[in-house]
Amino acid sequence: MTEPHLIDGADDGGGVGDSGGVGDSGGATVAGPVTDPRGWALPRTVSVSDLGPLAEPISEHNGQAIAVRPLTNHPGWLAKLYRPDQHPEDSHRLDLLISAPGTLSEGDRAVLYAGTCWPAARIHEPGNPAVGCVIPMAPEQYRSELRRGGFGERRFVEIDWLAKSDESIRGVGLPAPGFAGRLAACIQLTDLAAVLERLGLVYSDWSFSNAFWSPDQRSVYLIDVDGCQPKKMPDLHQPNWADPLTPPGTDADEYTDRYRLGLLVAKCLTGRRDASAFHTVAASHWQNQPAVCEVLLDMLLATDRERRPSATQLNQALNSGPYLRTAPRPTRTELPPLPAQLPIPQLPIPRLPIPQPPAGAHKPEKEPESAPPETPEPTPQVGWILVLVLAVILLFVIAANH
Repeated sequence: MTEPHLIDGADDGGGVGDSGGVGDSGGATVAGPVTDPRGWALPRTVSVSDLGPLAEPISEHNGQAIAVRPLTNHPGWLAKLYRPDQHPEDSHRLDLLISAPGTLSEGDRAVLYAGTCWPAARIHEPGNPAVGCVIPMAPEQYRSELRRGGFGERRFVEIDWLAKSDESIRGVGLPAPGFAGRLAACIQLTDLAAVLERLGLVYSDWSFSNAFWSPDQRSVYLIDVDGCQPKKMPDLHQPNWADPLTPPGTDADEYTDRYRLGLLVAKCLTGRRDASAFHTVAASHWQNQPAVCEVLLDMLLATDRERRPSATQLNQALNSGPYLRTAPRPTRTELPPLPAQLPIPQLPIPRLPIPQPPAGAHKPEKEPESAPPETPEPTPQVGWILVLVLAVILLFVIAANH
């Protein structure tokens, strides 16, 4: 296994300037200009004025960013602008992230650049060394036309859709992934997680909304990676993504990342969103990926958080490899209970209103239920008709005799 390149704030030769001095931006200087394989031509530290005009925001007040704005003079690139209350060390942390790909193998660097919006430059201005960062726009392949009823909308497809059934996915006009498509997406997710793991970075916020999915290309794209921190960071997560072994108020670390990555993969691989994903994994025996079930259950149910398998081990299992434990199998908790099935409500049988007699009319007493039906008596109108008919017949007979 490749040794991790831990980012711990020390100068590891990854691109932080040798002088270690503070430029006019007030942060650590970074060597530049450099050639970015994705096409970023400016230095790794730029002022707001260097970027030229900024277009209207495509996102506002989302997480740590107050706005994300396209760079008019640099098509395909965005300025992610932070809230003004960022931590003073953020400038140095951003510089380390920007230079980190230089410490990776060529293959890992290609995975990171292709599958994430990894920052290319830090934005500064006088008095604020970390105004924001420059990131690439997500590729167009992650947009699709989603149809609901008679309406359609072209938008980025979040990986949230993989945690639904193939039928639901087809229902909005996307091609159903099948197991092969789900597996391909999960392999890419764990590829990216393994690279972050080798860099010694904690991502924390693995969830449905922080990755895009391309049904056609069977690929994924991780966003908000500029928030990664070395070794540990505040425990950022969305509802239903809390790690049961990371107590509230404590930092997230690599073991927190392992749990949330396992949870995301379990949901995307099974198409289940709740505790039934755990049960589906436990009951599954994927013929070509025999180790996946064991790795995922250890990531999700191990009672010792430090015994959770790594992202690299999960990636190996998804690629049909073995599960090579470095220690005896960890003790697991019980599977979480399945969500309760709500009973179908019994609707009352509607009762037709009983017609009421007119006001002042005599109301007959209620007859017993067992009383037999009475034969209806002829009405007076019928009697008079019979009398008239007989009279007419009699007149005809008298006339005939005369």
